[in-house]
Amino acid sequence: MTVLCDAYTIFWREIKRYKKSRSGVLIRLIQPAIWIIVIGHTFSGTRPLIQSVGFEGEYIEFMAPGVIILTAIFTSIFGGVNTLWDRRYGFMNKALSSPISRSAIALGKMSAISLIAALQASLILGIALAIGVNFPDPIMIAPVMAIVILFSLGFSGISVIVAATAKSQETFWGMINFLGMPLFMLSPALFPLELLPDWLAVIAKLNPVTYTVLLVRELMTGVSEGGIPILLSLGILVAFVLAMVALASYVFTREVNKPF
Repeated sequence: MTVLCDAYTIFWREIKRYKKSRSGVLIRLIQPAIWIIVIGHTFSGTRPLIQSVGFEGEYIEFMAPGVIILTAIFTSIFGGVNTLWDRRYGFMNKALSSPISRSAIALGKMSAISLIAALQASLILGIALAIGVNFPDPIMIAPVMAIVILFSLGFSGISVIVAATAKSQETFWGMINFLGMPLFMLSPALFPLELLPDWLAVIAKLNPVTYTVLLVRELMTGVSEGGIPILLSLGILVAFVLAMVALASYVFTREVNKPF
């Protein structure tokens, strides 16, 4: 219970910091908004490709789940930069000198980042609905957001790991940019898994983003893709999140006391 209370304190501090950065909210929405509005209509002529694998809707409806996950990826993976600032400006030293669990600090930060990522993703979902993306069963919005929160918790763990081990902001941003976009592109976010070359499909199936995109797409459209059962996708996602949370807590506890 003490760990949970400590984690909640850190969580609430991160949420208050997010509420003050209104310009940052808008900036983080620009890229995914461009993707869903511009790219979605630019590639509308590829509808025959997605129809060949059993998807009967418009291309923009096919890619909307991918853009929602894109938002979650970049919001959560960039969230660890606050840890760097906390170390540089002295807050982390104050937190470490208090009787608070190091794991609670990491867990509080990851929880806040994942919730913020879900809020950003919900705004993209709103944009998608506003420009005509159909959502056959609106009740599915709740499980979609739950999956986004879960997925973001895993990626926030990656961000905290990088932030705890990076010795400078340049190192942090370099590693984050190296991870973020490749993981998104090596997934069926933009094109069906069945249309990928065999070697690329094998790599995509090792990517947790793949299973999250398939989960969200099936909930939003009802179309199952790639012959991957929904329970398998969910199981892989849960395993990924548990592994990242455990690893982030361990690495943060080990590295945070080292000189920055």
